[in-house]
Amino acid sequence: QAEKEKKLYAIIDAFAQNNGHLGVADARYINTIKLFIQGVSPLEYMAHRGFAHVGRQFEGVGARVAFQMQAIDELRHAQTQMHTVSNYNKYYNGMHSWRYWHDRVWYLSVPKSFFDDAITGGPFEFVVAISFAFEYVLTNLLFVPFMSGAAYNGDMATVTFGFSAQSDESRHMTLGLESIKFILEQDPANVPIVQRWLDKWFWRGFR
Repeated sequence: QAEKEKKLYAIIDAFAQNNGHLGVADARYINTIKLFIQGVSPLEYMAHRGFAHVGRQFEGVGARVAFQMQAIDELRHAQTQMHTVSNYNKYYNGMHSWRYWHDRVWYLSVPKSFFDDAITGGPFEFVVAISFAFEYVLTNLLFVPFMSGAAYNGDMATVTFGFSAQSDESRHMTLGLESIKFILEQDPANVPIVQRWLDKWFWRGFR
């Protein structure tokens, strides 16, 4: 992680020092950055809080440490996204008070409701919703195309933080898969419960 941090902040500094925001190929791209900081970065922080809470609920050392490590990952993602976008905030409106917009703008109600519902479920349902349904399905569909668009528009700072975060997702996916495997192995009666959660959260993610 330390190596990734060094590379990321070196690129962010170079982007800022060379006025990289002026080299963006299409001015409309700036609006997608606004959507990202308002709609996605708050979810990273909510995931951090959720996994920190879940880690405290499990008695087993392995699960507790794994969830705490993911909580740290999610906090790092939120921070690096804020630091990257802060350069745009110097020159363009609409990137300040992102938490305020996240709670009040109607088009952000979909991602907000997903995490609000997940974090108010029990610890096992939260793990299924976020570590499996969200990490497996939505993060790949979000980060990879978005970072490709950022590269197309010449925004290498955003590309770097995106792929830095995406490199953590394979570990997060594994945690979700192993958690579901563990739940199913405990009691056959858990199968319909987990199936109901999967149906619920995959549909929420698709919607």
